[in-house]
Amino acid sequence: MKRTVEFVLTIIGAVLYGLLAGLGGIFKWIQSNDEAISEMEKQLESDPTLEGTGVNLDTFLDSLNTGGNTLLTVSILVIVLGIISLILLKGNKKPKVAGIILIIAGAGSVFFTFGLGLFGAIFYVVAGIMALVRKPKTLIE
Repeated sequence: MKRTVEFVLTIIGAVLYGLLAGLGGIFKWIQSNDEAISEMEKQLESDPTLEGTGVNLDTFLDSLNTGGNTLLTVSILVIVLGIISLILLKGNKKPKVAGIILIIAGAGSVFFTFGLGLFGAIFYVVAGIMALVRKPKTLIE
């Protein structure tokens, strides 16, 4: 039985998680870039709407660093789990195990990325359900 649909959905999900990992990398880059930090400080000082709000740049940068680490780590882990699932799906070796891995990875990523991994998770979960449900056609003789 060909598992082309599961392959395609898993690859699309992995690409979306790759974009999410890129976003995490951008967050980390902004936090470590002195030029970007000084530009943010200038924007905070010149914006009159932010004057009484208590916005603290250091707190924001710490949150950016933590969020970047989380996005990067979770995304890379989920991409690796997707590759493992593709290996298990190839040749129809263990589609049930691959389906379970995809469902758990998709659901877990939404939880750990606070919803940012939703679109990749949709592709992973659909591919996982298809891997669990689809059965090879049996010929009646």
